[in-house]
Amino acid sequence: MVSIPHDMQTQADNQRNGVQADALHGAMADFGITTSGYATPTETPVISEATSVTESGNEIDGHALALDMQQRCRLLLDELEQFQAYLKEEGKEHSAELRALKTEVQSEMKVLDKIAKPPFNPRSIQSLHSSNLSFFTAVWDTAKKCSGILALRRYFYWHGRKPHINGRVSTSALDRKKRSAVVDIVCQDGLEFVKVSTILEKRIIWDLAKAGWVGSDSSEETKQSDDDDDEPEGILKQAEGLLKASRETRVRYRHPTVRLVFTRISRTPRSKEVARILQQIRNMGIIVQTSEDILDSPPVADVLDRLAPGSCYSLTNVLNLDCTVLLAFVSDLSHGQVEPQDWHNGMISTQRATEAKKPLLPNKLWPVCKSRKLVCTKEAATRMQEIARIIGTPAEKRRTELLFGLDGTSEMTNEQILEEFETLTEYKIPADWRLPVEVVDVDFAAIKSTLPPSVEKVSEALSDMNQSVFLYGWASGFTTLSSNRAVAKEIESIIEENRMSDEVGPDIWPCSLRSLVGKEKERRGAQDMLPV
Repeated sequence: MVSIPHDMQTQADNQRNGVQADALHGAMADFGITTSGYATPTETPVISEATSVTESGNEIDGHALALDMQQRCRLLLDELEQFQAYLKEEGKEHSAELRALKTEVQSEMKVLDKIAKPPFNPRSIQSLHSSNLSFFTAVWDTAKKCSGILALRRYFYWHGRKPHINGRVSTSALDRKKRSAVVDIVCQDGLEFVKVSTILEKRIIWDLAKAGWVGSDSSEETKQSDDDDDEPEGILKQAEGLLKASRETRVRYRHPTVRLVFTRISRTPRSKEVARILQQIRNMGIIVQTSEDILDSPPVADVLDRLAPGSCYSLTNVLNLDCTVLLAFVSDLSHGQVEPQDWHNGMISTQRATEAKKPLLPNKLWPVCKSRKLVCTKEAATRMQEIARIIGTPAEKRRTELLFGLDGTSEMTNEQILEEFETLTEYKIPADWRLPVEVVDVDFAAIKSTLPPSVEKVSEALSDMNQSVFLYGWASGFTTLSSNRAVAKEIESIIEENRMSDEVGPDIWPCSLRSLVGKEKERRGAQDMLPV
């Protein structure tokens, strides 16, 4: 319990907190918080599972609450496990970090199982009262309304060690803590940081008063208490920490946006002081959501595909295709079942198994293409056609002709091309797939002159074909579809290492690789026929 004498809440302390003393005292009175005497812990909970059960509550109410919390915790765990199972099925189990939240919920589950086990001990009410289940549930409910989740409850760090008075750089645990922030939900495929707060307006008022009281004490212990995260100063510092973490992070060349979700505070708080704090956070450039903005949380089974990583790419109306994607469009592996052969190499065998689980064209590439215009560079088209000519099966060669409008297909309409393509696949060809692909002749010198200085370093690391593909996509502003993840990562690394401003590199959409199956004789001697 904390007593807050009037004489210690000085004008200077309140100005330090950005709060007018009279307004703060009035807000405290509105919420039943006294400025002298004592306030009970139950008056100011951040999270409360047992507010309906008094300290002297009966055993039946407490046990019923424990059972209810146990059931909700189990449901939360079940949904997390459903999401994990889906990610594993999609081959994305290593793309999303869920372990931190799941471990916290599992620890909560163990406590609740112990409390709920008969006979119920009335003393366990306090444990229920201090449970974090509501917070974990709020995080997960918020997450289910997001897209492209990469992590839950992940730490981010930033630089900024400050030297001590003696000139030494601090490396203490406390200073390290000050340089980190916990992001509850990393979503939008990394481009958004979300922090969830279940703090009550009453608690903020209480902490404002408490911060004013402890602010007049010059002791080291008191100074450290000013940094507590559950105080309003702590809320603002959390917001600042999230921004610092965002500024230290780049995802596809951009800093993530920051969103703070207050699940139990209204858009128009009763207290002007709380409203002022929310506005301060907005003024930092952070998106603030309050209780009115929170929609019902859907069952996880209805949103699994949206939650999974890779669901948030924004594509341009024109798509630039690299050689790997061109090959995927014509490969026998992409168009139906391919019987295993003893001469199939390991790559083909792996792709065949992957394709059997989830076909690439109907599930990924065709939905992405829709009615978008498809283009590729002359270098990519030449290399792809060379590979198809040397090792392609008759069907793969014919699909290549249809894809580019070669030979006798040049006079065919889009409908005629799709109609013949339909005879070469086991799948339904989408009517809005725009063929043939337009081949673009790239002027390297002209392209480089329009790009940032880092283009020189990027060019040094790429083959001529990859230069044509990725520099063209970069200069034109078109999304480049590619299965060459290694090259995409290398380009991003080079630009980040050599950036001189907020320049944005090429927009690259990654997809799975599909090689040409080819014929046995040609395949056995074509180990080096790679689209690089």
